[in-house]
Amino acid sequence: MTSTRSLLTATLVLLAGCGGPAGPGQRSLTLAPTAFTLVVGETVQLAGSVRDGAGNPVPGATVSWATSDLSVARVDGKGLVTGSAVGSAEISVVSGSDTATAAITVRGVPCLNQPGPTVTISGPQDSALDKTSAAADTKFDASTAQFLTTADVATRVGGSAVCYHGGQVVGQGPPSTTWTIMHDRYGMVVRDAPRFLMEGVTFFDYGDGMSMDDQRDDGWTIRNVHVKYSRDDCVENDFLNSGTIDSSFFDGCYDGMSSLEYTRVLDGSANLVVIRNSLWRLQAMDQAYSGPLPNHNAFWKWGADAPKLALYGNVFRADAGSEEGNGAGMFMAPPPGKLADCANNVMVWLGPGAFPEALPTTFDGKSCFTLMTGATGLDYWNNRVAQWKTAHPSALADIGAPIVSLFSPGVTGSAALTGGVSLTATAVDDDSVALVVFRMNGDSIGTVAVAAPPTKYTLTWDSHGEPNGTYALTATARDAAGHATTSAAVTVTVSN
Repeated sequence: MTSTRSLLTATLVLLAGCGGPAGPGQRSLTLAPTAFTLVVGETVQLAGSVRDGAGNPVPGATVSWATSDLSVARVDGKGLVTGSAVGSAEISVVSGSDTATAAITVRGVPCLNQPGPTVTISGPQDSALDKTSAAADTKFDASTAQFLTTADVATRVGGSAVCYHGGQVVGQGPPSTTWTIMHDRYGMVVRDAPRFLMEGVTFFDYGDGMSMDDQRDDGWTIRNVHVKYSRDDCVENDFLNSGTIDSSFFDGCYDGMSSLEYTRVLDGSANLVVIRNSLWRLQAMDQAYSGPLPNHNAFWKWGADAPKLALYGNVFRADAGSEEGNGAGMFMAPPPGKLADCANNVMVWLGPGAFPEALPTTFDGKSCFTLMTGATGLDYWNNRVAQWKTAHPSALADIGAPIVSLFSPGVTGSAALTGGVSLTATAVDDDSVALVVFRMNGDSIGTVAVAAPPTKYTLTWDSHGEPNGTYALTATARDAAGHATTSAAVTVTVSN
C-alpha cells in the first residue's frame, strides 16, 4: 500500500551472523522518503546512506542512483529527483549487493489540463461542499466558486489523485470569536485522498485553512494557495504524511503548520514535507488557546514522529515570539533533528530583542537562513508580498464583508473612559480594509485608515467630547469594494 510505504524508511540489513540484536557487524542501506509525489519540473532530495549496527555512517561506503523511467523522473548522483513528465517511476539506491527503492509519482499542472472527470463548481455558494468519494483523478474546477457559508467545514473532498482548483472560501467569524469555536472550523478537509493536489485556492478566516485529515492522504501537494487570518493552523498535516507546499502565501497564522498527531497515527518520521518559494506570517489573535491576549504560537507545531522538512526559498515573518514553547511542540526555527535539506530562506524578525531560537545559517555548505530585522526586514517582506500578489492576481469580485470586533475596550481594556483614551478595533478583510469608523451611540467619533500593527485600528480620542454617561461603542469596518460590517457594541462609561 502506498500510504504504508510512505511512512516507512526502506532498510535492507546485511547480517554478519544469524539472528540476535543489531550488532557492529551489521550494515543497513536506508532510503527516505520511500514514496513521494511531484509535479512536472519539481524536485525532491532523497537521502540514502549506509550505516552500521549502531546507526553510524559506514566510512568509505558509497551509493549509486538509478531511475526505472528516465522520461518520467531523473535522478542525479546525489539523489536529487526531478519530475520530467506525468507518470510513475522507481528510484533505486544501490550499495554493493544492497538496493532500496522509492516510488515517485509525477503529476501535471495545472490539473484542469490533465486527464480525468471534471466536476464544475461555479459562482457564489452558501452551502458546504461534501465530495469525499470522488472518482480517481477527478478535477474540481472551482475557478469561479466563492463559498460564503456558515458551515463549520466549508469544503470536504476526497478520492485518489483528485485535484481542487481555484476559487475562494470566505469565513465570517468576528475576531473576538473564541479559539474553541474557531478551532473546529475548516476551510477544507481532505479525506482518503492519496496524491491530492490543491492549486490556486484562497481561504479566509477559518481555524485551519486546510486539513489533510486521513492516514491515506499521503503525497499531497499545495500550490499557489492563499490562506489569510487562520485562527489555528494555516496547514494541518496531523497524520504526518509526506507532501509539498509551493509558491503559496500564508498571511496571518496562529500556528504556521501542524504535524502533531492528536490521535493514533503511523510514525511519519521517515516522511518528508517540502516547502518552497512560499511566504509565512504569524498573526497575534484576539482569542487564543492560552496566555495573555493577543498572541500567536509558532511556525511549526511538530511532534517527535513528524516528517522531516526541506525548506527552499521561503520567507517567514514574526513580530513576536511563540506563546507556547518547545515543550508544547511549538518551534519558531525548524524543529531540532527534522531538517533534511535547506537553502536560501529568510526570517524577518520584527519583535523585540534577538530572535527567540537558534536559526541554522547553513546546511551542507549552503545558505539555509538569513535573519533580517527592523526597517530592512519589513521592506524585504513587503516587496516579496507585492511580488507574490502580482504573480497571483484574482479575477473574482470581492463578495465578503470585513470582520471586525472591538479589542480595547472589548476583549481587553477598561470600559471606563476618562480623558484621552485609545480605542482599538480588530478588522480584517479577505482583500483589504479601507477604513474603520468608531461610533458612540451611532455617532461617528473618528476614522482610522491604517492598521498598526497588522489588523489593529486604534483611535486616540478625547472623551471630554461627550457628556458623562453610558454609551454603546461600535466600530464599522469597510473594504475597498464598499462592503461594511459593524461590530457588536461594547458598553462604555464616560467619566470626567
